[in-house]
Amino acid sequence: MSRSRHLGKIRKRLEDVKSQWVRPARADFSDNESARLATDALLDGGSEAYWRVLSQEGEVDFLSSVEAQYIQAQAREPPCPPDTLGGAEAGPKGLDSSSLQSGTYFPVASEGSEPALLHSWASAEKPYLKEKSSATVYFQTDKHNNIRDLVRRCITRTSQVLVILMDVFTDVEIFCDILEAANKRGVFVCVLLDQGGVKLFQEMCDKVQISDSHLKNISIRSVEGEIYCAKSGRKFAGQIREKFIISDWRFVLSGSYSFTWLCGHVHRNILSKFTGQAVELFDEEFRHLYASSKPVMGLKSPRLVAPVPPGAAPANGRLSSSSGSASDRMSSNPFSGRSAGSHPGTRSVSASSGPGSPAAPHPPPPPRFQPHHGPTSSPRPHDGPPAAVYSNLGAYRPTRLQLEQLGLVPRLTPTWRPFLQASPHF
Repeated sequence: MSRSRHLGKIRKRLEDVKSQWVRPARADFSDNESARLATDALLDGGSEAYWRVLSQEGEVDFLSSVEAQYIQAQAREPPCPPDTLGGAEAGPKGLDSSSLQSGTYFPVASEGSEPALLHSWASAEKPYLKEKSSATVYFQTDKHNNIRDLVRRCITRTSQVLVILMDVFTDVEIFCDILEAANKRGVFVCVLLDQGGVKLFQEMCDKVQISDSHLKNISIRSVEGEIYCAKSGRKFAGQIREKFIISDWRFVLSGSYSFTWLCGHVHRNILSKFTGQAVELFDEEFRHLYASSKPVMGLKSPRLVAPVPPGAAPANGRLSSSSGSASDRMSSNPFSGRSAGSHPGTRSVSASSGPGSPAAPHPPPPPRFQPHHGPTSSPRPHDGPPAAVYSNLGAYRPTRLQLEQLGLVPRLTPTWRPFLQASPHF
């Protein structure tokens, strides 16, 4: 009797699901040893070794062409070669922790200590603990709640700390919003970028002539995904596909949206807003990723400020201590405009965000170019405070004007400039 051919885990299941006579088996979520051996072979010996192991293990080709190319392109050598002179006595002591692998499918993660500033950040009082839990979903097809405008409104109304985890960041207008928040309003901004998107971000900075001198209150850092290690010590890192924004420790914006022009105008995305206890999960995830991140631009060792307790004024006096009215809460909520929450296209689990600690009002916006003034005429005094609907027009200025206002590019001085109209998408 001939010996039956060995079948890999995936191939055997494929044959079972194709057959009408085999009863459904209990779901098996254990690791696939054949797949691990094939991945190690691809990482060490290339495509030929990969196909050879698949044939020996009787397994199907479980990697797409894009995945196989990514693994080969991202492969890295072990940090140090094994100490062959030490023999068996040297053993694990001759290697560092990053080159010692357990041989399991998912290598053991490092248990390094977090920086001291993260411990102080974790012990600080978080306003989201006093908020009512809610979830609101926005889709790209909802023209009354444009996702890009919601993100920009969130940035422009942040008053203390803005935390961003992003895979790709090439949108110049959103970058101007962040620069304005950090340089004009004193908001601390910490951006964690996927390692693969750092080159594109630096390319954008070179185009608009942004350097470290313009990032006085901003920390740009890079972070990688999980690390896959072969038994030989070769390894490759995954990507960061998480994307979320934490504003003043009060709410989170998370979804598929990336900071690119295509995502803002062409690609269809989804964006969710979370308040309450759900924010704590994003807070912990960010601190975990920050501990393994590396500085790219801006502040190298930032000190995250603690959130201002409700009813207390900060030392610099930038925020008011008497923030308890409904108008103050509306000013800190980027979704409290005429378009947010007032149209049936917005899906919400909770009808309201609940009573929370009110945010402090923002300082008056910096003076902007007045389009109705001629080059020689004097400005007209305002008859009164501007309407609330138009209190955020600075976020929708053309990119050139935003860069001029921040002093990042030389200001143009034409003899005559036509009337300009800023029309936000409310």
